[in-house]
Amino acid sequence: MVLDNLFRSLRSGFERVTDRRGSNQRYGIADLLSTAFAMFSLKDASLLEFRNEYPQRAENLKRIYGIEQAPGETALRQGLDGVSPEQIHELLKVPIDTLQTHDVFADRRVLGNFTVVSVDGTGIFSSSQNSCPNCMVKNHRGGTRTYYHQLLGAVWVHPDQPTVFPVSAEAIVKQDGSNKNDCELNAAKRLMPNVRKMLSNQQLLIVADALYANGPYIRLLQSLDMSFIIGIKEGFVLTEVKALKEHNGLSIHSWKNGKTQCTAHFASGIILNGQNQDIQVNFVEYCETDAASNETQFYSSWITDLRVSANNAQQIVAAARARWKIENEAFNTLKNQGYHLEHNYGHGKQNLATNFALLTLLAFLCDQVAQHLDTGFQSALNYCKSKRALWSKVRQVFDLIPAASMNAIHRFIYKKIKIEFPLLE
Repeated sequence: MVLDNLFRSLRSGFERVTDRRGSNQRYGIADLLSTAFAMFSLKDASLLEFRNEYPQRAENLKRIYGIEQAPGETALRQGLDGVSPEQIHELLKVPIDTLQTHDVFADRRVLGNFTVVSVDGTGIFSSSQNSCPNCMVKNHRGGTRTYYHQLLGAVWVHPDQPTVFPVSAEAIVKQDGSNKNDCELNAAKRLMPNVRKMLSNQQLLIVADALYANGPYIRLLQSLDMSFIIGIKEGFVLTEVKALKEHNGLSIHSWKNGKTQCTAHFASGIILNGQNQDIQVNFVEYCETDAASNETQFYSSWITDLRVSANNAQQIVAAARARWKIENEAFNTLKNQGYHLEHNYGHGKQNLATNFALLTLLAFLCDQVAQHLDTGFQSALNYCKSKRALWSKVRQVFDLIPAASMNAIHRFIYKKIKIEFPLLE
């Protein structure tokens, strides 16, 4: 029943969202938000598809998602366009609090007491025709333009667990009053305080790519009491490391993983760069080679504020490599496993594209919580073998059979219940 409890709590949260449309509206703000959330939760490929299925879904939508009256396409888009993205973002706390209640944090800590959060950006909208004042613009040769939105996400990951939990997201769009494109680093300045707010009682370890290996970002993390492991590909750190290598100044720790030879070289107290000489970092270089051929299979290097030793080098490497889970388990799933993150459900003139992306992220987070905690969801997924097959089966049952809850639908699926209908003539 975890998923159904989440749906009820989110419905209450939607009812508290500020309605900026004024009075005498046909559809309440909660119904607008619940409708869009249900569309992403059910993984409908378009708003038109959702609306076409509404007549046979109406009762289940009311019972399971709390929707009293589903708006038409135009009313939905216009109503959600003016909703503050910050208020939708706050609702990510509902599933996160559920994880806290079930003590999931204790089972997902690494390197002692750290909660690992991966940070990365992804595209959510691109068009050569549709645009809004918030769109970033890419000018091409020949005078054509591409209008686009991106999203910077922060996802709670674990090296050895398949579930990932989005904890915050920040739109990378033109900011109010600015004619310049936004960028990932500027969005990070807005994102990281929200990550700290979402996980206020956690000891956080941020993992990020080499874009973030700079003084301002590291100072921001320090101000928020966050540790870090950040990729490094160029700069003064590597110059110092080269000098250390020439004098055998790197420590080494090796281990085997099956037929793979794993080697970590590391050093402490390296100056970040000339502009930030007061920031000292520790360095880790990691290489995997085939034990038989000695051919390199993987190589990467990172900087961190964690003290590196032979006792924890393997764990630090595992945490660093968990960064890719935000791309593989989060963004790839959102784009290719039924959530349609990059599909244009409606662009709007203010916040619609961002709000749709946040509601997609919220639906994905609820599914990840269910995958981790909800035995009914787990059994249905195990029966269907893949998430795409599960989404399809859920829609089939949802459209045809009255159900009191999503848990009942999952039970119907994995218990392989059959209902005898009279033959149609």
